Amino acid sequence: MQQITLNANGLSHPALKLGEGKRLALLLHGFPDTPRTWSRLMPRLAAQGYTCIAPFMRGYSQMNTPPELLEDSSATIQIADLAADAAALVDATGFKDALLIGHDWGAITAYAAANFAPEKFHTLVTLSVPHLGTFLGNLWKNPRQALQSWYILFFQMRFGIPERRIRRDDLRFIEELWQKWSPEISPDNEALAAVKELLSDDQLLHNALAYYRGMLTPAVSDLERYNRSRELSFAKIRQPTLTMTGSNDGCIIPEMFEGMHMSVDAEFTLRILPLAGHFLTIESDERIAAEIVRFTESQQSMEKAI
Repeated sequence: MQQITLNANGLSHPALKLGEGKRLALLLHGFPDTPRTWSRLMPRLAAQGYTCIAPFMRGYSQMNTPPELLEDSSATIQIADLAADAAALVDATGFKDALLIGHDWGAITAYAAANFAPEKFHTLVTLSVPHLGTFLGNLWKNPRQALQSWYILFFQMRFGIPERRIRRDDLRFIEELWQKWSPEISPDNEALAAVKELLSDDQLLHNALAYYRGMLTPAVSDLERYNRSRELSFAKIRQPTLTMTGSNDGCIIPEMFEGMHMSVDAEFTLRILPLAGHFLTIESDERIAAEIVRFTESQQSMEKAI
């Protein structure tokens, strides 16, 4: 696994790289997570002929922390910015387009990026989070999900209140989220340790919460980008899309994916993986890889037939 830096969309993005294939797989992590979440999947994709790039998402490194987050505590991170990052990262790698794979916030970014620059992403694979239009459409039918999503409202609080709670007891809050969202993952997992190390940095923790604040309570200065984010997030997807979630996901229940085919104007496949939780990248890497290969090969076969 090689550590590289890519200059994209005005920021320097540290990233993990594996493989020298002729096809690009861009892998975007979520919260609370790091690019190390992909360390099991990347070798499997590299063996299939992909160059795998897993960047630290915007604000998950000191190097790609936007200046406004350093200067203004009320500034937020907008989905439109994340979408632009993803498109620019494809250019920075020297590839023309990519297989875009996103987990959690990486999935939210993938849906928006597919609309921001459709020519850059030929296929989408999203994990653990449905299209936002699908999510909101199902929310009123599933009040249990509102309870599951309590942390999103908690993160809207300012004056450092959520930050102080998260930092308490050696970031026990993060461990509890992981245990609730993926009950089968060991609390001494290496990926979890990497997350805790990253979020122990006060600025990076603040940056991570700025994603959630940008979605619900953006600063006035962010409103133009907020409206653009909504447009990108709720537009239908035009690329073939494979979506996977776990039957035991303690973050977003499987019922929230019902009817997602209505949000995709292309071939769509939904897989609910039995006994898996939220962090599919760690729990079901072999199954995920097999599903991705099957889906992408079917797309290639269809293109050749046409």
